[in-house]
Amino acid sequence: MQIALMRKVIVDIDNTLWDLTAELYARIRESSPQMVPPEKWYNWDLLTRYSPKQEFYRILKDIQREQDLFPPYPDAALFLSSLKEAGIHIIIASHRDVETFAATSAWLNKHNLVFDELYLSHDKTVLFTDCWAVVDDSPKALAKAASAGILHAGLKEAWNEGGDYPLFDNLMEIYRYLKDQCGYCQPNCVNFL
Repeated sequence: MQIALMRKVIVDIDNTLWDLTAELYARIRESSPQMVPPEKWYNWDLLTRYSPKQEFYRILKDIQREQDLFPPYPDAALFLSSLKEAGIHIIIASHRDVETFAATSAWLNKHNLVFDELYLSHDKTVLFTDCWAVVDDSPKALAKAASAGILHAGLKEAWNEGGDYPLFDNLMEIYRYLKDQCGYCQPNCVNFL
């Protein structure tokens, strides 16, 4: 008799479940018309060259407070529900201020984005010790997951394409990758099978 192992997957929000970049770019350009387009955002530090850090973080927090105005990626709900149906424990984790918890939770529920836990903090990597996989766009998060031997993947973005980690065009490609890795990493794993 096989015993199902609980798999925990940490899923980021911004540029993983929805396109933060487009809105962030539009808002920064309002005060800094010289802002370079997102396809040239090779690292996040570049953004503070066009917007002082305090202003940048204010803009970012405003967007997160207004989360309900923005749709998720078209395959976000299917991605999360597919993970859930496979018996995966989903932790939505984001580098957001705790004061945006209500807006974030409401947005997830409004769009039927299933999850088991919602974790907002400036250091979501503290969750990495007890998870099977990390889905994130951040090169730092993906590299930390790799260093810890945790399965990891993300959507292709200008700022993460130079790294040595699996990147995909959409969330369902990531789902298929995780599904393939489940049986490969742990032959007795009944999730996904």
